[in-house]
Amino acid sequence: MEATIIRRILLVEDDPGMREAIRALLERAGFSVAVAHDGAEAWELLSRGPRPVAILADLYTPRMTGHDLVARVRRTPRLARVPIIAMTGERATKSRPAAEAFLEKPFSREQLEWALQRVGAAQLA
Repeated sequence: MEATIIRRILLVEDDPGMREAIRALLERAGFSVAVAHDGAEAWELLSRGPRPVAILADLYTPRMTGHDLVARVRRTPRLARVPIIAMTGERATKSRPAAEAFLEKPFSREQLEWALQRVGAAQLA
């Protein structure tokens, strides 16, 4: 009997509608989704919880921005290699953090799948 591998992803999104839509897409793709409403809540989850296979983070959230969250993750040895997909509603973002992939909101299921594959979080069928 094979052990089931739980693929956890951390979703950081302050907009309730967008958050639930993305969560549904991720769950349909087989991910266990931890949700944070902003960077500060995400940091709390990352500090005490299991390491996710990827972080999907909105760059502009209250309390702690996605930019600040990415910088903290990259400075933390236990988390530094976790791939990050940055999301933003901004066109041609002024400054982009050290993320492995970027999604411009709104994005399609196919674009999300592309980003997950690009960062190595999605298992190819």
